[in-house]
This record gives sequence, structure tokens and C-alpha cells, in this order.
Amino acid sequence: MKNLFTILLLLPALLLSKTLPETTIVILGTSHTVRENFDIEDGLNILEKVKPDAILLELPISDSVEKFSEMVQGFKDPTQFLEGRVIKKHLDKNPSVLLRYFDIKDRNRYYFENRSDEQEQAFMKKLGELVNNIDSSDFEHLVKEEMMKIAYLISLDNTLSEEYPRVINSTIADSIYYMKHRSLQNTFLKLTETIPDLKEFKEFMIWRNEFWNKRNQAMAKNIIDYSEEFPGKRIVVVTGCEHRYYLRRELRKANKQNLELREYWECE
Repeated sequence: MKNLFTILLLLPALLLSKTLPETTIVILGTSHTVRENFDIEDGLNILEKVKPDAILLELPISDSVEKFSEMVQGFKDPTQFLEGRVIKKHLDKNPSVLLRYFDIKDRNRYYFENRSDEQEQAFMKKLGELVNNIDSSDFEHLVKEEMMKIAYLISLDNTLSEEYPRVINSTIADSIYYMKHRSLQNTFLKLTETIPDLKEFKEFMIWRNEFWNKRNQAMAKNIIDYSEEFPGKRIVVVTGCEHRYYLRRELRKANKQNLELREYWECE
């Protein structure tokens, strides 16, 4: 009787999951700039292959989509804003495709209020000065060991950014970006807690780490919300390649019925 009661409770949800059409999500990572192995033509070929019903772009959800074309034209350097140029060309050819933004609301305001660029540049400058003037064996051991790990991961990152789309969007690349961000977060915070000359940056590093998580979680939630807005459709999420691992992980954790994650090369 207890099992029967449980089944009856779950039956509406089970029936609903069967009736809702399946929504396909493709997360396409880019390096944001035109590269030899990943240019505008490559991006267009991917979108033509996937044939999305909607495209989600990594811009604040609070920004106006109506100003998209104007914004793309504002980039005078033809190598900048790869994804914007690709999407504009695709939309010009396929006007029925919908465009939405999915980044955290008021993203740029967060960066401005916390002086993000200014603080990061000041921290890296101070760190560079300390590394170039090492006079403590303990400090030398701490900094060199940690910075060697970061330098190695950044070198892998730089190599990946020049690769073909399928490499940039591989699980190996996702793993490298995960290790890079985890190492950066842990190491930089550890240095501000340990090195007197860097302690002024501790609060900034705490904010930086927290905002990375908050931003990616908001992005994932927005993607899920859009998947419910476009049930049964195929959605391409175009984002910086370093967000891919986080977004795919969050979407899997959400365990949403009728939502399927695919790679672009898996689409017919």
C-alpha cells in the first residue's frame, strides 16, 4: 500500500515529463577573438550544422537585445567579438532564430563597483615585484611552487585558445579550465593571507572568487529558464570557453527532465 501511495504521488510528474518535448542545449565555447583555427566562417559552419531555434549570448540579461547589431558594429577591430560577428551574420541569414542574453544581471556594475580591473592589475603588479625581489627562502618556496603550477595551466590555456573549435570544446579543455580557475582562486587567496605586502588584496580576492561562482550559477539558471521558455527547441549557448565546464556541470546538477546536453558535432 505504501509503494502504491508513492507511485500515485509521483504519477503527475512522471506523466508531465513524458508529455513535455525535449529541449536540446549546445554550449559552444569560444576565445572571444578571431583566431586562425577558429574564425567567423568556422562559427557560421557550426551554427548551420546545429540549426538552433534560439541563441543565448554571454551578455548581461539586463542589456537590450535590440541594440545587438549596433553593438557589433561598434567593434572596429575585426578580430574582436568573434561570437557577436558570427551570430549577426547567422541572424541576417536566418531571421527566425531568436537571440537572448544570459549573463548575470548588471554584470558590468558589479565589476565597476568593486574596481575589478584596477584591483586585479594592482595585485598582479605587486605580485610581479615581489617575485622579482625574492629575499626569503620560505616566500620563495611558496610563491615559486604555486606560480609554477599557475604558469603551466596558463600556458595550456594559451595553447588551447589557438586550437580548433572541437579541441576548445572538448572535455580535456574543460578539465584544464577547471584546474586553472581552481588553482588561481586557491593560490591568490592563499598569497594574500600569507604575504604581508599582499594582504590589502585579500577582500578583493574573496569577492573575486565568490563572484565567479555567483556569476556562473546565475548564467546556468538563466539557461534553464530559457529552456523552459523554448520547450522542445534547440538552443545554442555561446560563451567564453572558460565558462563551459561550469555551465555544463550546473546543468547536469539541475537534473531537469526533458533537457538534453549535446556537443555541436552531435547535432544532425
